[in-house]
Amino acid sequence: MSGDLGAGDFDRLIEAARAAVESARSTPPAPAGAEYEAEGRDGLVRATAVLSADGVRLRSLDLNPRARRLESADLAALILRTVNEALDGVAGEARKGSAPDLATLSAELRDLQDFSADRFGAFAGTITDLLRQLERRIDG
Repeated sequence: MSGDLGAGDFDRLIEAARAAVESARSTPPAPAGAEYEAEGRDGLVRATAVLSADGVRLRSLDLNPRARRLESADLAALILRTVNEALDGVAGEARKGSAPDLATLSAELRDLQDFSADRFGAFAGTITDLLRQLERRIDG
């Protein structure tokens, strides 16, 4: 780009930067109440995790009566795996809903960077031209 860098160009540059930052900040949070249910080993253990205002919480843990036949270490491991699967599932849902579109934001910032480099290049060229003119007047 060439020519003078006007106040309108600065305004557009600042507005583009503000809009890019605002779009990242204003991404709506994941809705409270989202839940994920995990089932372990043929329904012996069921765990339901929920996203609440307090974060990710375990809403329920159900054990099928047949689970009593398992060794305590096996049952504990099954409960642990099932609960973690439920917690991971609802946390994943929360991340999906709350993450800004980083590809779009990155493209907007790249465009902003290109625009600002062009405009500041034009600004530097204008300053250089003015300095040359002043130098000629002083020398001439």
